[in-house]
Amino acid sequence: MEATSVAAVSLVEELHELSREADGDSQALQAMLSHIVRSFGAQSGSLAVVDPREPTQLRIVAGIDLPAGVVGQTVALGTGVLGKVAQTGEPMLINGELRKSGDDAREERARPRSAICWPLAIKNRRIGALSMNRIGDADPFGDSDVARGRSLVTLVALVVDNANLHTEQMERIERLSQLNAEMRTMNVQLQATQQQLLQSEKMASIGQLAAGVAHEINNPVGYVYSNLSTLQGYVGELLAVVRHLRGTGDGPEPACDIEFLEEDIPQLVSETREGLDRVKKIVQDLKDFSRVDKSDDWEEANLVKGLESTLNIVQNEIKYKAAVVKELVPLPDVPCLPTQLNQVFMNLLVNAAQAIPAKGTIVLRSGFDAACVWVEVGDDGCGMSPEVQSRIFEPFYTTKPVGKGTGLGLSVSYSIVQKHNGKIELKSTPGQGTTFRVVLPRVREGELTEAVHG
Repeated sequence: MEATSVAAVSLVEELHELSREADGDSQALQAMLSHIVRSFGAQSGSLAVVDPREPTQLRIVAGIDLPAGVVGQTVALGTGVLGKVAQTGEPMLINGELRKSGDDAREERARPRSAICWPLAIKNRRIGALSMNRIGDADPFGDSDVARGRSLVTLVALVVDNANLHTEQMERIERLSQLNAEMRTMNVQLQATQQQLLQSEKMASIGQLAAGVAHEINNPVGYVYSNLSTLQGYVGELLAVVRHLRGTGDGPEPACDIEFLEEDIPQLVSETREGLDRVKKIVQDLKDFSRVDKSDDWEEANLVKGLESTLNIVQNEIKYKAAVVKELVPLPDVPCLPTQLNQVFMNLLVNAAQAIPAKGTIVLRSGFDAACVWVEVGDDGCGMSPEVQSRIFEPFYTTKPVGKGTGLGLSVSYSIVQKHNGKIELKSTPGQGTTFRVVLPRVREGELTEAVHG
């Protein structure tokens, strides 16, 4: 009895060593099955496991002395010895010659006369079944063999289950890798779409302002042209006097009010210079707004300067609706994308003007502390209800009539400020007005992390 116990322990240890080397592939399972079959003095055997893709089927994954083609076949749960044992969860002992009608392939070979089949399970979770056969004159299996095999097949069940878990884990890792790759592709597409959306909104805004900017340029150009026409007449009179004094002129002495010309010509030149300065400023503000001569990269910029340049661009949209009150204090330069922030300011200014039904006031404020700078655009217009405030940053949401807006201005502005790790704060009361505050950090997130960690 002691020798039997020692042999059983030795067999378990050998199987344990095999299981540590096994990764669940067919060769490892074949080796374990062969070891068990030999230890029981059996001549053939088979190992079948539940097919992960077809839980109602067992697939034979290893076999000893089986006919060609058996390994790889499937057996339905509840059919045959393997299927019944796997389904019931109880081992089966069969003694006596086993016959199978039509089994011509075994006519020349000894048929099994004793067989054992054990279920493979872990905590009532079905894994498969293992069977072995003794043929010829070998002693039949007994109840002690059934009992001895329980611990062995449990070890096999653990190996198979670990292999299944490993396969599932690898499949999940592969699926996660695919999902990550898909997400990276989607992020690239999303960034491209956001960039297109940003550009589309910018072009729509510039198109909306084009007529106003043209009007702002046309006014000074108009009186410059008028002054030049007048000045041309004055120059003609003076040249006529010069020609008469030289004796090269024709006819009587030309009439010329020199005192009037001495007074009016400097005024004309001054007014003309003011008009040209106005045009120059509009063009410069347009350049500052669009920054066509600079790359769209992060740089240190002054938000107040950007706000005032943008205000000059949208002046024609505002001057007939509101008086602009500036309560601006100088701000330190901050790292930002100036072109995109100018677009935010333009959206806020135009929205403020459009929110005023008749004539009102737009107030511009600024400020800063140790961590942030902020710019405010407030109006005394119609204000917004809580319901509108909760949706105001949604893409394509607008309360304006058809043709007055795309519904993208504030959504794009929100995205731009988020890109700067900032925030847009909103305060609004129906019938009293609305205030938007753009808050930006004074240091970019990467620079702040580097400063903290030295």
